[in-house]
Amino acid sequence: MPLDAVTPAGTVVQTPPSFDLDLTVRSHGFYDLSPWQYDPERRVLSRPLLLSSGRAVTVSVAPGADGRGVALRVVSEGRLGAGDAAEARAALRTCLSLDEDLSPFHELVRELEAAPPARRPLPALAWAVERAAGRLLRSPTVFEDAVKTLCTTNCAWAQTRLMVKNLVEHLGAPAPGGSRCFPTPSAMAERDERFYRDVVRAGYRAPWLARLARDVASGALALESWRDPSIAADALVLRIRELDGFGPYASEHLLRLLGRYDHLALDSWTRAKLARLRGKRRIPSDAAIRRWFAPYGRFAGLALWLELTADWHSERPTWP
Repeated sequence: MPLDAVTPAGTVVQTPPSFDLDLTVRSHGFYDLSPWQYDPERRVLSRPLLLSSGRAVTVSVAPGADGRGVALRVVSEGRLGAGDAAEARAALRTCLSLDEDLSPFHELVRELEAAPPARRPLPALAWAVERAAGRLLRSPTVFEDAVKTLCTTNCAWAQTRLMVKNLVEHLGAPAPGGSRCFPTPSAMAERDERFYRDVVRAGYRAPWLARLARDVASGALALESWRDPSIAADALVLRIRELDGFGPYASEHLLRLLGRYDHLALDSWTRAKLARLRGKRRIPSDAAIRRWFAPYGRFAGLALWLELTADWHSERPTWP
């Protein structure tokens, strides 16, 4: 069947003021994991997406003309109905955090810089206010973000990329253009621990991935309900901690991808980089780091992350 673009000229999707697509895409390393693809020169972000109707499409997004909004293009085999097209647009808004209101955070940064607390050295976050930074790239589903978070624990980034690539190549539904979608919980639940050890190369994570997929596929675990903003962050992080394999770092990292920044998600990389950025000869204690970011309250984790990644977005950016 021919490939029909639902939005051949690109549908303009409205974005918050000063939205920067590249800033959001490279907010953390998940843009580098399958099935995402990013062209930094053209600033085009794309991925295959499996809709609730069972149809696979390929979505791509680029900066809109005259800097207004972003241009979304959806490609499928045959034409999509209005419902499928609307679902693709909604998924894009989720992935780019377009509906998150960061104005309270930016106002807090202004207030703290105008009247800094005594003996609490603050990170230089004026750039984040000027560029409206703080939106994090997310997956279309909490399940995908949870699986990818498990694949980041206690390993080098190359191994994370390999595990996710193997999951997509072996279990993902085919999509237009020859790519594959991220696998569904049902597809992953059909495989046993040996598959995750031997094929995915997930090592000790194998039983955790298998159980997570089974629990979500069976309906015993409703991960999408965790996007509910009425759930207190401290209660939510405790729910995440109940998942096999989700220790303090993984739980707080997933919490951050849910738009909750009350916790810091500290690991060896964040501790070491904070020490270097702040001129410390020794790795600071977790208690000391918490004191540094306490003035930011419920945005402490976001302030920490923006301090850590500021060099990724400078005039000569370093790539995450």
